[in-house]
Amino acid sequence: MAKQESPLKEHQLARLILTAATIITLVSMLVYAISKGTRNEVKIAPDESGVTGDTISMQSLRDIGQWEFLTISDEELADTSESRLIGSDRKLTRIYYGTLRLGIDMSELSANDVVLNGDTLDVKLPRVKLLDNDFIDEALTKSFYEKGTWDQSTRKALYEKARRQMLKRCMTEANLSACEANATSEVRQLFHALGYNHINVHF
Repeated sequence: MAKQESPLKEHQLARLILTAATIITLVSMLVYAISKGTRNEVKIAPDESGVTGDTISMQSLRDIGQWEFLTISDEELADTSESRLIGSDRKLTRIYYGTLRLGIDMSELSANDVVLNGDTLDVKLPRVKLLDNDFIDEALTKSFYEKGTWDQSTRKALYEKARRQMLKRCMTEANLSACEANATSEVRQLFHALGYNHINVHF
């Protein structure tokens, strides 16, 4: 003979519902606490607001400014000469030393250059370029050979010749590619530190 269960009393039913609700609430809080403790997610805000809590603004990225990824030291010899029908021939040979800094300027970032699509951060970096046009150290420049008298305009022209030689030698596709590779690696590390795991970097 089947045993018939007696119905729950009203106060017992209320207590059961309250207990179930409490358990559900505690479990939800635990899951939330675990997720907050293991994820340090930083959101990119496409506006000009400052850094608040776990949000970093585009302006904070722009404030990084010039970011150097490749430094090239170069030494160039430049000369000029002049033959005269009357008087002695002249010749001037000088050695120039320069340091070329290649990188990107983060101040050129626009609001659409850093976009979060799902769990993937898409970062479009400004093009790699020479960060400083005055890369020749004139204090180190010295005359290797000098015969005759030369005016300032000739010395200036020789300086510009050495500058063009440095640009031709250093601003190569290989060096620009190496700079892009370094930039990609460093930018990935930056955003990994901010909590992102999936990052696409391009120029």
